[in-house]
Formats: sequence, C-alpha cells, structure tokens
Amino acid sequence: MLEETLRFESPVMFFARGATRDTTIGGQPVSAGGRVVTLMLSGNRDERHFRDPDTFDVSRMAADHLAFGHGIHSWAGQGLARMEGQAILKAWARRVRGMEIVGTPERRLNNTILGLGRLRLRVEADGG
Repeated sequence: MLEETLRFESPVMFFARGATRDTTIGGQPVSAGGRVVTLMLSGNRDERHFRDPDTFDVSRMAADHLAFGHGIHSWAGQGLARMEGQAILKAWARRVRGMEIVGTPERRLNNTILGLGRLRLRVEADGG
C-alpha cells in the first residue's frame, strides 16, 4: 500500500538536471548546458507501464514508481523512508478501526513538493 500511495501521489512533482554535453533524449536533442525536467507525476501515471494508472489500487505492486527518483538519481534515504512508512502504517492498522475525512483537505501550495496543509480526520480507535 505504501508503494502505491507513493506512485499515485508522489511527494516530489519533478526535478531538473543540466546536460553536461550535447545528447539526445527520447529522440529530442539536448544541448550542453540545457535543462532536462523529469516529471515523476507523469511517469507514475504512464499507462504503458501501469495498468489503469489513474486508479488507486492497494493490491498493485508498484515498487518501480519514480517517487524516490531512479537509477543514479535515486534518493539515498529511500530505504529508511520505506521502513518508517511501513512501521507507521502497521501501527495505525493495529490501533484504528476506522477513519473518515472531515471536510475538504487543503493542499499546501508549493512549486515542487506535493503536500497537505490540513487534513481533518475522524478516527475510531480500537479499544486496545
């Protein structure tokens, strides 16, 4: 579920890099010094790679999403982030019987990072 959440709603929308030499990417020429932008949100919704990409599917095995980058541009802390995310979800599942979003979530506006400024929940905790 964590991986599908990261695929569906990646926290980083894009990153940019500068070309160190003239090259071609996807059939398009890129001059040395030119900027290349990778849109993780778009790649994570690529229908050529993910079946029905605009549907959140907790059973999907989406560990190959781009939320943490890719290849030599992968985020070094992703292993720890995955362990922390799994620990939080497991603890939440043990202690929460149900939850409901109250009102409308408020997005935090930022040019690069997706996030919420406010998310009000009604939580029904398990008795134990």
